[in-house]
This record gives sequence, structure tokens and C-alpha cells, in this order.
Amino acid sequence: MRIAVVGASGLTGQQVLRLAKLRGMSTLAVVRDAARLGTAADSIIEVSDFGSAPELLRAVAGTDSIIVTMGINRKTRSPWAPLVSPPDICSRTVAALIDAMRHPDAPKRIVYMSSFGAGDQWNKLPFWIRALIATSNIRIGYRDHTAAEALLRASGLDWTILRPTALNDEAGQDWSEAGPETSVLRKIPRAAVAAALLEMLEGPAKNRTVSITGA
Repeated sequence: MRIAVVGASGLTGQQVLRLAKLRGMSTLAVVRDAARLGTAADSIIEVSDFGSAPELLRAVAGTDSIIVTMGINRKTRSPWAPLVSPPDICSRTVAALIDAMRHPDAPKRIVYMSSFGAGDQWNKLPFWIRALIATSNIRIGYRDHTAAEALLRASGLDWTILRPTALNDEAGQDWSEAGPETSVLRKIPRAAVAAALLEMLEGPAKNRTVSITGA
């Protein structure tokens, strides 16, 4: 299987590249700046505009499936830090990918990494967490993921949306599906999220939204 990882230079995207290679998959890293890619990929394609369907089609044509690990970046990890990426980077990219994937040469399977609490899950978060998000720049990322999810559900493509709880950089690839009482603050290693993203490619979760957390 040959997979395209869109947003491969991010921390989770690099974990996807690493684990995919260990599992014998061929990897294509789709990035804006190849110099930022700290993990080896079988091939790398730079895309200047992730909102351009023709550019993304050129990148992903001939692959079997797509994993999207993009997210809005802030200058620091502070919830109130200013953004260093466009506020709609995820939804613009997904919209362009949907257009690109309608081409006969493009893959038809896409797995998208969202965030626990996005979309219809928002009202299930505790009030104080919603208040924190709503008064910080984290809200922009949630809004963008929610828009991207809606686009995928309406696309008619073969999609899976994965919503992990809070990420950390610890070792370990074990994960479990989140339950009704799972807290958004419960940690899950990025490597475990990467493992889940890869397992979703051929698993039973097509056209489903799956929430996960650490095992």
C-alpha cells in the first residue's frame, strides 16, 4: 500500500511516516517545506498552496489512500498564543482534497485526524473546558476541524474521522476507543494516534467518526 501523508512534517505526521515504514507501507510526504521534515519518507512532494486542488492532485495521484494530520499551529503551546498558520488551513485543505479525489487517478480513501470535542461532541465537553477553549485561540482549531469534518461527511468519498484526546510525546502505540465518560484531557501518545490512523485505512470504520484515547 502506498499512502500519502498530508501534513507530514507535523509531530503526528512524522509518527505516521515512521510507523508506516515499519509496517512495510510506501510513504509519500506531502508538505509545504521539505526542510522541516524530520522523518524519512519514500518520496516527498512540496505543495505551495494546500487550498489548490490541482496541486494536491499532482501530489496524491497514484497513491492508494490519504492520511491528513494537519492542524492549526500557534506560536507557542499557550492557548492564547497567536496563530502561525491560516485559521482555516484544515478545512481549506480538505475541500481541495475532496475536489482532487474526484479525479480518476486519485485515491478514494481518506482518514482525517480531527480533535476530541469537535463537531457534535462539543456540547458533551465539561462547561469549564468549553469556556477555556472559547476564550482562547484553541477555539479556532476546533472551528476549523468541525468545518473539515462536515465537508468530509458530505463528500460521498470513503472517509474516516479520528478524534484523539489530548496528545503527548510519550512512547507507546496502544489506544482504545473513547467512552461516554472519557475526558478530553486524558492523554494519548502521538505514536498511538499514528497507529490508529494506519489501522483505520483498512479497518471497519469507513464513513465513521471514531474517538480514541490512550489505552
